[in-house]
Amino acid sequence: MSYNTIDDMVRDFAQGAVDIARQFEITLDYSEDSLQQVESILGQLHNDLRHAPPGGSPAPPPSDQMEMMCKMWGGYFGEVVRRRGGGEWTIETYPGGNFATLTLTLPAGKIFPSIKVYRRLTEGEPDNVWKFY
Repeated sequence: MSYNTIDDMVRDFAQGAVDIARQFEITLDYSEDSLQQVESILGQLHNDLRHAPPGGSPAPPPSDQMEMMCKMWGGYFGEVVRRRGGGEWTIETYPGGNFATLTLTLPAGKIFPSIKVYRRLTEGEPDNVWKFY
């Protein structure tokens, strides 16, 4: 898919999260409180990734699927933050990494919402997005 701006791309990712949340019977409205619901969904997804099906070991999702989950949930998380405190979306090289990622530049600094979501999905509760917010 081709986008005119990074903002358009992030809005599309965030809308994907809104759509998927409906499968969890959750309505996301870009409010601060909705981040508690996102945290609940991410917690469920983390648990699903960690727990093996009967008789097998958990298989991580394909990297492209994990990347898309991080972009969608990170886009939603970042859009809530941006709508509350301003900020500008860019794509920048992650500090200490050799890869580009969505970056939200705020008056107080930069956050990397997709990376935060990746850590929540892979590391669990210590990377709780609601507490981070």
